Amino acid sequence: MTLIAVAISISTPSAVHRALEAAHEAKAQGADVVEWRVDALAQEPAGAEAIAHLVARSPMACVVTLRSDEEGGRFSGSDEERIAAWVASSDAHPSAAYIDVELSTYRARDGIRAVLNRIAHAASPSKDPVRIILSFHNFQGRPPGLSARIAEMWADPTSAIAKVAWTARTVRDNLEAFELLAMRAKPTIALCMGEHGIMSRVLAPKFGGFLTYARTDEEETAPGQLTTRELIDDWNFRAINQHTKVYGVIGHPIAHSRSPAIHNAWFREAQIDARLFPMSVAPSWEAFKATVGEMFGSSILDFYGAAVTIGHKEHAIRFVDESGGRVDARARRIGAANTIGRDDDGALFALNTDADAILDALGCAVSGTRALVLGAGGAARAAVVGLASAGASVVIANRTERRATSVAVELARPADYHAGHHAGELPALDVHAMKLSQLPHERFDIIVNATSAGMDGGGSTDENPLPHEVPLDSHTVVLDAVYAPAMTPLLAHAAQSGARCVGGWEMFLAQARRQFEAWTGSPPRSAGPSSAPSI
Repeated sequence: MTLIAVAISISTPSAVHRALEAAHEAKAQGADVVEWRVDALAQEPAGAEAIAHLVARSPMACVVTLRSDEEGGRFSGSDEERIAAWVASSDAHPSAAYIDVELSTYRARDGIRAVLNRIAHAASPSKDPVRIILSFHNFQGRPPGLSARIAEMWADPTSAIAKVAWTARTVRDNLEAFELLAMRAKPTIALCMGEHGIMSRVLAPKFGGFLTYARTDEEETAPGQLTTRELIDDWNFRAINQHTKVYGVIGHPIAHSRSPAIHNAWFREAQIDARLFPMSVAPSWEAFKATVGEMFGSSILDFYGAAVTIGHKEHAIRFVDESGGRVDARARRIGAANTIGRDDDGALFALNTDADAILDALGCAVSGTRALVLGAGGAARAAVVGLASAGASVVIANRTERRATSVAVELARPADYHAGHHAGELPALDVHAMKLSQLPHERFDIIVNATSAGMDGGGSTDENPLPHEVPLDSHTVVLDAVYAPAMTPLLAHAAQSGARCVGGWEMFLAQARRQFEAWTGSPPRSAGPSSAPSI
């Protein structure tokens, strides 16, 4: 079983009592081990005594760590202070405990190696031996000579556990951490730090990692740590095993995405052994191809699909095409896919669930209506195709008139596609472009905002993309694809005018439900939360 170790820093002897309280709270939340980060405490005049007190009264097995400033910690003291802390820990511990020492320190000092060797092999009938964790950390990126370093830690007889942690440059770094765990010669901790490293922390049980680190609600001791509650409640950490399937949501930026919270809740509800992770990928074809190619190509990851969002929806089609997979006709016409998955035979497929999600969210008859779509990007194209295919006459308007005209001309004409081995043609669509200045003279039954105007963090939070003079009343349905905030400037204006308003969250859930069904073969059992979850 992969353990959860919660890291707690203690700087002064006066902070010991509160640190022990925090450890008891972490144990109640599900942590198995506490890591006492005593970098600063060990340099205090009464530091060794305070560390002994911590270890003796620890509510669970503990790791004593004095992390040097060279490897991201705060310890810059003497070897004598280090040794005093370790000896106090080994004398005080009532049950299994661990001492973490950096490989660089262990290598360089004969005296330290001798002390740790004595501690590791001390025999006592009343308590278990202290186990030594040899570790290496690099906060700048993948460490040079990584394989040689971890091989050295595996080979050392004093080291019971080997640990390596580095700041991931991309999500692909996680794969190397998993491969190290898969080939381990002794118990091993291999973690990637930072935004890109969440997979390595959560999936440690899949690859037999000795432990993963968590943080308290108040403190993060390494970039990217999750809390114990998040690991257990949000990621269902205890149920992860070697067969757990992996999915991702790919975009740039992606940290704000609610897809992991929604899909992981649906997986858990349906008792499907799978997890979906945020995967930030730079907005270029080369970065997308490299990342998705390595994820699907990994022989140990069990990567089964991805939701694709900002910056990569066109890349999704190109990737599946070049992989010899199947691109859905609707996605081909839109020119963008938001979903990649595997068929039963292992072949890749790409589809676009945004077009049908628009219709699902609107919840009204569309055939014979006149619809306005604001925007000319991938979301707008999906909205136009979805509405026009359902029988609406669609007007597209955009701040850059030329883009709107280009999209309208392209989507209006019949489109060739390949379905399996059979070539066919998608029918012409009723789509026209219009200047924004013309809209006040027109009337629409349906209005869809497919721009980022009004979105939190989008640079135009207070912007209403619809000219105020456009007539709205109780016969008009207004959908804003933006879901944060829930009440955008457009929806506030529409509500004041008496129009029926549909928020972006309804559309987001609708496209996510169709993604889930494409991956699993069945729709999710529940509709999903009525508002965006907090993670």
